[in-house]
Amino acid sequence: MLFLLLSILVSTLFGISFKIISIRNINAFQAIIINYIIAGSLGFLTTKSDITPVNVFEQPFFLIAVFLGIVFISSLFVIAETTAKQGISVAQVANRMSVVVPISIAILYYGDGVSVSKIIGIILAVVAVYLVSHKETEGKQADKLWWLFPLIIFGCSGIIDSSINYAQRNLLNDLNFDAFLSTIFSTAFVFGFIVLLYQLIIKKEKFQLQAIPAGIILGTINFGTMYFIIAALNTNVMEPSVLFPINNLSILTLSTIVSVIVFKEKLSSKNWLGIGLSLLAILILGLLPQLMK
Repeated sequence: MLFLLLSILVSTLFGISFKIISIRNINAFQAIIINYIIAGSLGFLTTKSDITPVNVFEQPFFLIAVFLGIVFISSLFVIAETTAKQGISVAQVANRMSVVVPISIAILYYGDGVSVSKIIGIILAVVAVYLVSHKETEGKQADKLWWLFPLIIFGCSGIIDSSINYAQRNLLNDLNFDAFLSTIFSTAFVFGFIVLLYQLIIKKEKFQLQAIPAGIILGTINFGTMYFIIAALNTNVMEPSVLFPINNLSILTLSTIVSVIVFKEKLSSKNWLGIGLSLLAILILGLLPQLMK
């Protein structure tokens, strides 16, 4: 449970960091590129295995890590585009609703148990995520393809969670999973850096020095978000079909509470209803099965 709690806290802090970056008018994309190289370096520096950037190509997890790195940076571009055109709430809903993908795969392919309470909890989780993320929009003309970008975010986020779950089950151990994370982040950095060079050289955009310390802090936190969720999976305290919704819902709920108290953001009645349902879903998915043992 400790690693799950740390995952929730660090992931919430990760989201808050983006809010602070926005308030301080720091170039978010440039900070994210710095973040990737910092997060990528941390795993290789802290790993207990003999894996290095030189021999990582020989590791069984290398190809899936590179694949995930590409998905990471690609989903980032789509999230940025979706946020710009449709608002952050649409991107957030698509991102958090993707929790149903690893849950479904865990039940269908990994033999996770199915029960009435789990089905009810999953349904409540999806509804709660939508309600907590929902924001009223007025005066916006609907695009015929408005659903396409959120669908891509949904797919990318589901692929990331499911692939990490697969790697944790079949390719990783207590010694090499930090090197696995570093390979993901390093791949994302390489592809992001290519785009950054294009922006700086071709489009003549300026690099913000403030993005460097912001990226260093962001990268340290980002590494922690992935480290703790995989560590939580390694403990086998909960089935992935239970752990993922509890993790996602708790992050979303805690982030919402912090945004109200610290950043004075306003919540609608739907948002508050979503918080209540998310807490109920957490109770049903996580605490109720433990109490019934």
